[in-house]
Amino acid sequence: MPGEGTAAPERLLRDLVSALEARDPGWILLEGPAGTGKSTLLADALERSGGILFHAAPLTEHDLLEDFQALLRREFGRLPKPEGPGVLPDPGGVPGWANLLLGLVDEARRRGGVPLVIAFDGWPILRATRRRLEGELARALERAADRRAPVHFVLVDEGSGALEGSPLPPPQAVLRTGALSFRAAARAQGGREPWGAFLRWACLGGDPAHLPVDGAGMEWDETVRRRVLSVGGDLHDRPLALLTARYQRPARYASLLRALAEGARDWASLRRRARGIESGGQMAPYLQRLEADGFIRTERPLGARPNSRNRRYRIRDPFLAFWFACVLPERSVLARTRDPEFVWREGVRPRLETHLGRWLPVAVEEWFVHHADERLPAPAREVGGVWGDDTEFQVVGWLTNGQICYVSSRWSREVSSAEVFEELKGDMARTRYGIGRQARTPVLVLPGGADPELRRRIAGDPLALTLDMEDLMGRFEARDSLADQGPGASDG
Repeated sequence: MPGEGTAAPERLLRDLVSALEARDPGWILLEGPAGTGKSTLLADALERSGGILFHAAPLTEHDLLEDFQALLRREFGRLPKPEGPGVLPDPGGVPGWANLLLGLVDEARRRGGVPLVIAFDGWPILRATRRRLEGELARALERAADRRAPVHFVLVDEGSGALEGSPLPPPQAVLRTGALSFRAAARAQGGREPWGAFLRWACLGGDPAHLPVDGAGMEWDETVRRRVLSVGGDLHDRPLALLTARYQRPARYASLLRALAEGARDWASLRRRARGIESGGQMAPYLQRLEADGFIRTERPLGARPNSRNRRYRIRDPFLAFWFACVLPERSVLARTRDPEFVWREGVRPRLETHLGRWLPVAVEEWFVHHADERLPAPAREVGGVWGDDTEFQVVGWLTNGQICYVSSRWSREVSSAEVFEELKGDMARTRYGIGRQARTPVLVLPGGADPELRRRIAGDPLALTLDMEDLMGRFEARDSLADQGPGASDG
């Protein structure tokens, strides 16, 4: 089941600024996978509240200390030094890490109540380079509490294990960045009506770092051509740049992501499809790293044990899947022609329908998590997939009132919606999941809406429900030319 989603950037910014303006001293953890906007969020917060930002580059401890000292000299015109007894002198009288942190606490005490903020962007680098740094920061925080010095240290981390085994006291706040919910992302990407909003989310994703700075008024396909297919576009090489910067062997990670861009896969299927990986044992650490870094997630069927081997792997963000499935295969043509319009029309667009069909169930799953009570009598308690008993449901929603919804979502109109409905009811009769419950509800997701024949068939089932694109994406005040086109709108 997907999590509750990350707060929108505006809310995260307000929460961070509020924590930085608190009078009580302490530290704040800002964490999230690479590329989810932590640095941008921190810079925006410091612009509002003021503070010192130290970005830790992958250098030696001595180089990092020199850079930090230079930053403090520019800020204060000198190096802050601690006052009072119990402070060990530094060699040569130049304060090192420990005394600089203590000196910053005393500097905050002299500021007359205005909080002093020191942010370390790249805390894992600092922690790995100087193992004593956490303990030295803990002593500085203890000094700040004893002297009531209004100082805040912000630590920016990428993982979720920053608090494990740490000598630091509990943080004042923990703020996490990550992908926006599908509706929030669709609007942030410039969506102005249900169809355009879904297409923007499915192609550009919900990563806060990928939100447009401008150009939100462009049609969604023009936005994709400019940002993804055009040389110099901000998302043109984004996936490869992320992998190259993060991993020593990016080709193996890229091979796994390329395989998963074709849809969720179990272990055996992924092992057969991935290239350059010789054994399943060799594949395991790559998958673990991709999941830890927020690129993929592991899914298990509803009702399975947490350690069950019946699991699948799926890319988290639709942009990454779109890039590997639709854009990467056309990169050679794009390099030769340098014509984004041609590559879009002849290469990317023909692949797009399949991609949209893969991500429709993901949007439906998120709809059940966040918005099920808009059309159903209760919100969802548990949402996920069910497979392995001669039937497969990509989405099943178990509501808080006990009702179980079995979902079939179809992007294509090649099969009539009435036939899809009968197929769904047949699968419901065969599955063992939820058997014995009376309120077993068939839910058919048809982006283009139900046809007359389907309406006649579902009239005899009081629990049956159909959802269209407006149900899925929410209501908008205005529509554009794509509003009523339905599946196939991506061909325009």
